[in-house]
Amino acid sequence: MNRLEKELQSYTRTKHAKHDALMKAFDTWGKEVEATLNNLENINGKLFQQFEANMSDAEAFFAKKEKQFARMFQHFL
Repeated sequence: MNRLEKELQSYTRTKHAKHDALMKAFDTWGKEVEATLNNLENINGKLFQQFEANMSDAEAFFAKKEKQFARMFQHFL
């Protein structure tokens, strides 16, 4: 093999290794992003459940106040 062929093989191996490293880094980044998105979805679900619980408490409170005001207005009429 002559020197040019050796240099060419060395160059292609280096490029291939850089490409493989880039693809591995991209795969790692994709997995990290996926894990972060899953974590955010879990947090969002928990917050939504808390919000729904708070809303039902608020709805019950206002329904009770509405009944109290209705009774109060009936006494004035």
